[in-house]
This record gives sequence, C-alpha cells and structure tokens, in this order.
Amino acid sequence: MLDLRIESFLTVCKHGSYTRAAEELCITQPAVTQHIKALEKQYGCSLIEYQNRELRLTKPGEMFYKYAKNLKASETLIMKKLKEVNQEKKTLKFASTLTIGEFTLAPIMADFIKQFHQYDITMYVDNTEKVLKMLENGEINFALVEGLFNRSDYEAKLFKLANFILIAPVNHPLVKKEKVVLDDLKQETILLREKGSGSRAVLERGLYDLNYSLDHFGKLIELGNVNVIKNMVKKEIGMSFMYKDAAQEEITRGELAQIKLADFEIRRGFNFIALKTCMEQRELQQFFSFFNSAC
Repeated sequence: MLDLRIESFLTVCKHGSYTRAAEELCITQPAVTQHIKALEKQYGCSLIEYQNRELRLTKPGEMFYKYAKNLKASETLIMKKLKEVNQEKKTLKFASTLTIGEFTLAPIMADFIKQFHQYDITMYVDNTEKVLKMLENGEINFALVEGLFNRSDYEAKLFKLANFILIAPVNHPLVKKEKVVLDDLKQETILLREKGSGSRAVLERGLYDLNYSLDHFGKLIELGNVNVIKNMVKKEIGMSFMYKDAAQEEITRGELAQIKLADFEIRRGFNFIALKTCMEQRELQQFFSFFNSAC
C-alpha cells in the first residue's frame, strides 16, 4: 500500500485544500497537515506553500508530485499483476490517440490480438490529454501517442515518423497552384480538432515556430472527429491539417487532395510511452517491438 503520507500529499494537490483532502481520506485535517510536514522533514525541503491564500507547490514540490503520481499509478498496476499470478489469462489495457487508433492501428490490430492471444485486451481511443491522464492514473499499461508531451515524465520510444499535411477539396483552386504558402490561406476556412487533441497541438506549435497562429486563417470550425472533418472537406466546407495516415485512403482514391505548403512542413513521431517506474519492462518491450515492426 502507498505510504499514507504520500496519499495525503496527492489528495491535497488534487483539491488544493487540506480540508477537502481530509474529507476524502476520512481523516482529520491536522492529520493531513502532519503528513505533509513529515514528508517535508524527511526530504529537507518545503513542498507546499501559501501564495495569496492559495496552496501552491514549490519547485521541489512539483518534482515530488511527478514521482508521487508515478508511484501511485505503478501501485495500481502492481496490484493488478499480483491478482493475475494464478490466473490463466492476463489482462492488457492500453490507449492510443485518435489518429493512431483509428487509422494507424486499425489494419494491424487483428495481428496484434493473435500474437498476444494470452491476454484479455482492452484498447481505448481518445485525445492526447485524456490518454496521458489514463496512463498517469495507472488505468492502462502503455499508450501510443501522436501529440506533444513532456518526454521527461515518461519512458518514450519512437515507433513511427508521420507527415502532417494540409488536405483540401479536390476542386479547390489552390490544388492546381504551383507554389502554395501559409499566406495563401488567409481567407480559408480551417477545420480543426478540439483543444486537448495531439493534432491541434502539433498545428499550433508548427504555426508558432513560424510566428503564425490560428488567428491567421479566415475562419475556424472546431470538430472532435477526424472522419467528420474529412467528410466536410469533401463537401468543400473548408480545409484541414492532419496526419497523412488519417487521409491516405481518400487521397489515393481521389476524394481528397493534399496541398504541399512551401513554407510549412512538419513530421512528427508516433510514440510508445509508459511510466518511468513501470515494472513490466520485458512485456512492454514485446509490445513495442510489435508496433515498431508492423508500422
């Protein structure tokens, strides 16, 4: 069981309140305070402080919080593994971001299930923000992520490089233009994913690096589904940026057109990530090797 002092610390961080932490843990507020003071004494530094009547993590507190979250998640995974010791079937839960799950993994999942038939497999598909949260909470063993994340927080391995492209209706005037640049898109409607998605973060970062922003485009329409975005592009509602994996079939069939921008070229890695404290390294290497070779 995780040290109750660390449980108290994480719960205080969760609520930003000693009182609400005590209520959740079913202990007294002075007990929570003592747990935090004991940790600070043990590690010789202040972890939490008050600023303008609000609880804030100090710099050492931020570092301790990352490790404490990993410990909590690892404990969840360890408990699951211990329960499986005498079971014939093992469970495997992992998650992927939307582009990877819907388009990169779809053609190879049957082979994955056959190769790892000894597992009861559950796969979740969601945006980057939610997938990372599941990993941090110990709800999944690993994740396949296309978006931006802090590599220092995880064990990360690249399993594929992917092109990030601009797609347009096949009859759009820019499709036939010899050279297209970002300034040509000033009056265009851009269909983009919701906040929290990896694809949107990649687009915003790419624009920022060139001193542009989403405000550069004529109109923005935010949608939470890649297939809906592609259908709206086909119907000439607008254009969109996405990973080529997501649009390759439609481009090949001539239903969508790819426009190559002379001043905006992005390649991003699809990453296999797990918690740094994870104790399943041998198993994780087997899963990574499969995706690395299949993709």
